[in-house]
Amino acid sequence: MIPVAVGAGNITTVALEQFFAYTLCNWLVTFRVRQNRMAESTAVERSIWVAVPPERAWQAVTEPQHLNQWYATFYHWDIPALAAGARVEFYNKDNHADMQVATITVVDPPREFTLRWESPTGYPATTLITSFLLNSEADGTRVTIHESGYETVPADERQQWLDATGNGYGMSVENLKAYLEGRPIPY
Repeated sequence: MIPVAVGAGNITTVALEQFFAYTLCNWLVTFRVRQNRMAESTAVERSIWVAVPPERAWQAVTEPQHLNQWYATFYHWDIPALAAGARVEFYNKDNHADMQVATITVVDPPREFTLRWESPTGYPATTLITSFLLNSEADGTRVTIHESGYETVPADERQQWLDATGNGYGMSVENLKAYLEGRPIPY
């Protein structure tokens, strides 16, 4: 609903100008806040196009029986409930003590699945956020893995973390593409 002044049945020009000035101002503030947040965040992102519809890609990035086939295949996913607030466990198949725990923060089928990981041992200030983002594109789906939160990793270690994660996600998206397109997993 647009708040406007009505005088003798007509919307006044001043009211519309004020409304659009207010809207533009709010948009600019929102844009600057988002821009500042992005500038403060250090992230890794890998993206790939796959020849499947978003619904099929969604299953692959949210259902353990699919994740276990392409994502770090020596690890196992346990996702008891696909709902915001649910706990997720990601652990080494041969050593269950090697486990990472996350909380699902966003479930927006078939567009976004986001996890907030518990702080890694020795890095209590570090909280990594991993998002699987899906967008329809050219009779298929663009799948992006975006992980942020590295700005709290000590500066002398940060690049190693970014490189390792970037390499891992590069292999993961290649595996995902092969898995969804019915080819052997390369990594």
